[in-house]
Amino acid sequence: MSHALTSRQRNIKAATVVDLGVLYSTISAGMLLVRRYLTGRGIDQEFADRYGSAFGRTAAKIYRTSNGAEPRRAWSNVSGKWRRVNGYLPVEAEILDEAFATYRRTAEYIAPQSAPEIFPADAYLAAAGDMPAAFEKVTGELLREVERRDGSEAVTDFVTERIDDLQRWQRAVDRYAETMTNDVGQAARTAVPGLAWDDPRQQTWMKAERGAEDVLAAREGLNAAYVDWAFDLAGTVEVPDVPRPSAPVIPEGCRIPSCDGTWHYDATCTAQLGEVQFQGEDVSLPAELVADESGPYIVAFAYNMTSLNIRREMRDRPAAYAFAAQLRRLADAIDDASAHLPA
Repeated sequence: MSHALTSRQRNIKAATVVDLGVLYSTISAGMLLVRRYLTGRGIDQEFADRYGSAFGRTAAKIYRTSNGAEPRRAWSNVSGKWRRVNGYLPVEAEILDEAFATYRRTAEYIAPQSAPEIFPADAYLAAAGDMPAAFEKVTGELLREVERRDGSEAVTDFVTERIDDLQRWQRAVDRYAETMTNDVGQAARTAVPGLAWDDPRQQTWMKAERGAEDVLAAREGLNAAYVDWAFDLAGTVEVPDVPRPSAPVIPEGCRIPSCDGTWHYDATCTAQLGEVQFQGEDVSLPAELVADESGPYIVAFAYNMTSLNIRREMRDRPAAYAFAAQLRRLADAIDDASAHLPA
């Protein structure tokens, strides 16, 4: 028998009497193993045994990306059995730290103080303001109160303003949803489960998460209030009647009101609407409502007995105001008289 064979047989016999636990522990001494690392971070053994493999795969993936190679191999006693697992040197602890923050189940154990300083829900709450509470007050009775106080047109203005508020609120919800898809949002989402229930950030988070539902509820509430008001489902609204102008009095035998009968001999009725005075007492621009056998019409004409120079100079503000007042009165009179003309 050769010397080499004899030496090999001695090594095999020696190996059969070596305690495997001692052997594997010696081989893995000084290395960071996944389950031992997790329990060192405060995670209980049951969790480490259940999710250690998945956490280990996350760490291995990070190691391959960073180093372009496979992690080292070591031995670990898992549920009473020795298994080959990945091992990491102490200087490679940052690989496990990154995996701890990346793997979803272990990320839940991150302390609340590690939550990002920029909290997307805060931005949403600042944009939404008190809209949820404000829309809860919008009812049919509120719209009736607006009508009693300011008239029917005010209800339309009020509802239009609330629709604008809904659009701004929806934009805040959309911005929040978009933010939650980027790195900052994802970091916030993983940090929130670690916050205490009474933590203000937890409450803000809950409000932001139900933002879309709140907008929908507010929209439906506004619609219901408007329908309630429009069909007066809760009762009648007493709106004071606005005094209406009395019907024009037309003298007997005349075709238009205010006719003075001057042109009756010509089968024509006339009523002066007003006039604008120009320079000189004999220069003016009168306007009249006229009605003959063909029907009513309005006529404006220049009247000048002595001069073709029809003008009016205004050299100070009072003079300008007085002329403007004449024009407004004449314009109002023409506008009122137009009601007698065919459309």
